[in-house]
Amino acid sequence: AALEATLILYRDPARAAAEVPALAMLTTPVSVLEERALRLVRVLATRGVTAQMARTEATVGGGAFPIARVPSAALALDVPSPEAAEARLRAGRVAVVGRIADGRVLLDLRGIVPEADGELADLVAGALA
Repeated sequence: AALEATLILYRDPARAAAEVPALAMLTTPVSVLEERALRLVRVLATRGVTAQMARTEATVGGGAFPIARVPSAALALDVPSPEAAEARLRAGRVAVVGRIADGRVLLDLRGIVPEADGELADLVAGALA
């Protein structure tokens, strides 16, 4: 029954993208991610955190499709020590996991639901400001 319900859901791609979080994340247009990143950059600036929007590529996943990449957007945190900043972000009340590239901590928004943007800003500001 569960398999049948899932297959019925996938027969309507728009509904599937709306109801399956991973599919919604994979199909979000990069322009939407860039807009979210720019909004978060402005919010973080009011909290003393310097960030920029960065164009990135997200990895789709592990075992089933390990080499697939999709255009994405990230918050690029400008911090004196990316390693220390990443450690503080991971050690918070809710772990924020990013990656270090080009001397900055990148938080890719493709893997974060839009409803969590406010909490993300709070967590980043709390860890870095």
